[in-house]
Amino acid sequence: MNRKLNPITGTLFVLFSVFVGTSCNNDDNELPIQLQYAIYNDTSNPVTNNQVSLDYPSEEKTELVIFGGNGKYFISNSDDTKLSVSSNYGNGMLELTPLAPGDVVVTINDSHNNSYTLKVQIKNRLIIKINAKEKEGNIFDLMEFNMFSYSEKNFTLLDLTESYDSIVWSCTNTNQRYHVLEHSQSNSNFTSKWSNCFFLPAEYETCLLGYKNDRLICSDTILVNITNNNDFLGYNWKNVVRSSEYSKGYQDVFFNGYKFATHTDVTDGTPSVSFFLFYNSAKDESDFAYKSKQILFDYICSLHSTPIYSQDDNNSVSDIYNELFRNKKEGYVPEYIWITAKSNIVLLEEFDGVEGYPKYEIYAEPIR
Repeated sequence: MNRKLNPITGTLFVLFSVFVGTSCNNDDNELPIQLQYAIYNDTSNPVTNNQVSLDYPSEEKTELVIFGGNGKYFISNSDDTKLSVSSNYGNGMLELTPLAPGDVVVTINDSHNNSYTLKVQIKNRLIIKINAKEKEGNIFDLMEFNMFSYSEKNFTLLDLTESYDSIVWSCTNTNQRYHVLEHSQSNSNFTSKWSNCFFLPAEYETCLLGYKNDRLICSDTILVNITNNNDFLGYNWKNVVRSSEYSKGYQDVFFNGYKFATHTDVTDGTPSVSFFLFYNSAKDESDFAYKSKQILFDYICSLHSTPIYSQDDNNSVSDIYNELFRNKKEGYVPEYIWITAKSNIVLLEEFDGVEGYPKYEIYAEPIR
């Protein structure tokens, strides 16, 4: 991690000296020319045995501190087409900016014949890109993404971890993050392909962010447009032709607390969809059951505004429920009703006598 050296905040930095090179001093009080590196949060010194390795391309300069000698330095660069070298003697900084892959030698001399030689190795950094199988979809559609290298050649996990400590997939609209790569000295987890469902219509700016030493060093962005054009959630009523044997869960890589789920039925020729939550943990399930009511209510309101009928109205929600819906779910009590251009939607409560707490779901049928 590259940091500028700030003398005022010196207590935050630990300066490690690398005593390398040769020295012929005209003044016995002069130290050999040395390089120091500002280190923070236990980041290792990049200079080892007179050598430093840089990645190309790089979004940042590598900054080293020169001291020793008589303080009047002369810098030589063996190849300025591969490496840009600049110095600021006011704060003692030597700045290295890679321009192309290759090997370069930087020599520091002073007027007293003190000398320091630094070998710079510039390596091609693995550039990561993001791709989406489809860039348009509907809410609840499974959208597929994958990561590939800049050259689109195969790369190994070792190649990846040499360039990055972590890679994160992020949606700037929602400020949600999913780790594609997590790397440490003891463990590495990586996936090159992943899928996700989006539950609200929007144009999502999805970004692949690569980090090294806690700094962002590479990023790529792709836009995904999600609409809400189906009759109800991910369904068109004409396609619901049979009852489903199992409930269907929806992938959300950003959140592990619960998942959205649906179940379809066809009764007496009328299709319907039940929409509810899967809880991912057995702990505090009763507390979650109460929270699920608010989650479901808020979600349907985010798609269709506030309900037209509610239990707080003077109108009897039960009577309206019986009038609008062909198939009634036995043991369920209606609490809120929405009416859209193509669907009647109700929030239902069922008290589970065995578990001892209520359960909630959204139930929808096509408009009569």
